[in-house]
Amino acid sequence: LNGWIRLRNTPPKERKIAIILYGFPPNVGATGTAALLNVPDSLQGLLEQLKTQGYDLGPAVGPDGKVDGEAIVAALKVLVQDPLVRAGPKYMRSAIVNAAREESARSLVSGPALNINSTWLRHALKDDPNLIRAQGITSKRLRRALRPILASKVEKGWGELEQVNFIGQSSEGEFVVQGVQLGNVWIGVQPLLGLEGDPMRLLFERDLTPHPQYFAFYEWLRTGLGAQACVHFGMHGTVEWLPGSPLGNTGLTWPDRLLGDIPNVYIYAANNPSESILAKRRGYGTLVSHNVPPYARAGLYKELALLRDLIGEYRSEPDKNQALKPAIVEKVRLVGLFHDCPWEG
Repeated sequence: LNGWIRLRNTPPKERKIAIILYGFPPNVGATGTAALLNVPDSLQGLLEQLKTQGYDLGPAVGPDGKVDGEAIVAALKVLVQDPLVRAGPKYMRSAIVNAAREESARSLVSGPALNINSTWLRHALKDDPNLIRAQGITSKRLRRALRPILASKVEKGWGELEQVNFIGQSSEGEFVVQGVQLGNVWIGVQPLLGLEGDPMRLLFERDLTPHPQYFAFYEWLRTGLGAQACVHFGMHGTVEWLPGSPLGNTGLTWPDRLLGDIPNVYIYAANNPSESILAKRRGYGTLVSHNVPPYARAGLYKELALLRDLIGEYRSEPDKNQALKPAIVEKVRLVGLFHDCPWEG
């Protein structure tokens, strides 16, 4: 409640806001997505509204208030690459500059090349040298923030904080927190909940704690960025699902410890009240519901529909329908499936 009062009493131009996107499941291009929500367009709309309401979005956003949501999400996809995280915060701005020049980020670190074809981003990088903000949180700082009781719990599950093999950790041992800074508004990606290959691990191990970089992320939002409010962007994040009391938070419950007294605005689909209640109860979320977009089964079209019918007819009686095989192979060639599924048959 005190956080909301402070936020209300702070002029919009001075308010510091953290917008948190998601990247689940990991390593499948899901960064900047949410269920039933167009995140880039919605993010762009939110930022442009903040500009009209007097929030400081820095020199990258001109008087017209125009923002490129797709470019921001694309930049975040580059920033969360494992090779770039390992290289450390000092390389991150250069990687985005290269990507915006349609040059490969591979020139700095090994890994997949990502290009960002955005005139807005190229101008934003030129106008605002602080557009890309990346911090390295040392294990000493993290230990001090955790305090002895929570530090011992984290180390019991994940090992000594001083070791260098954690998720989201640079080769120099710092826990990396990175994002796009538009004046007083910072946009980043929530850390993974578990491990690669077991991304939902924390949901099923009641005694396990968030990994160190997860805690470092929210610790930096509170004490480094000084966020006066955070916006969890879409359905849904993971902080409210962390281990701890299922019915009510205590001072040592992880959602309470991570969020502190930061007001938490949670954008949630209106058709999922059961999980949104969890965001309210354990994440102290103030829900902003959005309608579910109308959709219907797309089905197949043109040559793909014909291919489906041919395969179905062949499968009904393979021995009698051998004559259909050349037609099926030719149809596969016509629709270009050989490019995705090479076949030497």
